[in-house]
Amino acid sequence: MENDRTELESLLLEHCYEMNILKKNALNKKKEAILDSLIISIVRTGLKIEEVKECIKDVKEDKVIDLNFFKKGGNLFNYINSKWVKLAKALFRQRSVGLGTPNSASGEGELMFLFLSKKIKKPTKGDLQIDKDIIELKGEGVRVLGEIRGKDFKDKTLKVCKEFELTPNKSKIKKKEINAVEIEKSQHLEHWKKELSKLTLPRQKEFIEKWLNCLDNKKHEDSSKVIFKENFFNQKLFIKEIVKILYAVMVDKGNFDKFIILGNGENVKIYSKDLEDFNKKVDKGEVKITKLDYFRINQNYNIGWYIA
Repeated sequence: MENDRTELESLLLEHCYEMNILKKNALNKKKEAILDSLIISIVRTGLKIEEVKECIKDVKEDKVIDLNFFKKGGNLFNYINSKWVKLAKALFRQRSVGLGTPNSASGEGELMFLFLSKKIKKPTKGDLQIDKDIIELKGEGVRVLGEIRGKDFKDKTLKVCKEFELTPNKSKIKKKEINAVEIEKSQHLEHWKKELSKLTLPRQKEFIEKWLNCLDNKKHEDSSKVIFKENFFNQKLFIKEIVKILYAVMVDKGNFDKFIILGNGENVKIYSKDLEDFNKKVDKGEVKITKLDYFRINQNYNIGWYIA
């Protein structure tokens, strides 16, 4: 039994070195963390050591993952060699600190991709790399994030509110009531309908454009045309425009070529840097916008919105 365990660990480590999952001079802590995740997956799948060897042979011959998955999305496990689907599902769930930073684990799916495909690499920035494409992997509870802190956004929008001589809404933060301009929150919709009614339609559009400008310092006349399509403020369309803007902010940062929402692996969504395509998917409802925003106006975290 001891010999079998030693042989398995040696086999797995050698594969990790060849796949650049680990460097030979990596800290033992990292090696042990990766091994723990791999062995747990193998034990749960019930694979024998000869089957592990067969799987590694298939990986080297590029027979495990069909990379068309990264173009089409859908059910990830339909793109995996049926012999190794059970192992892939076990690996998918692993979030190893051996792959992540010292303070956080890797995301779901990351170890699985790196272990099962020789064409998928771990870049210095981002989660995965295929050829020149940097891929950002997300699980569930996915946020599109801006580059402005909640506190700063609150201050900027309050200045816009003052400029238009409108009354901010009241928001309770830690039992303390503060002024805010939370037009995106359903509980304040009636307040903002009333405030907007004080302005002419052109001024309403200008106010909303300046509020949106606080997200990214860009002009948003096109967004206001969408939001006021029927000549009145539409909060649902307003939220869609916010999500589009936040995604554009992430694209502008240049941290990824593809943004992938894995979920549980069975209905994967793949978004590119093509903003027109992403925006169409938002309009069609293919990008699911949850009720959870991340506009934490009294905190130092960047604002954002949850999508699925």
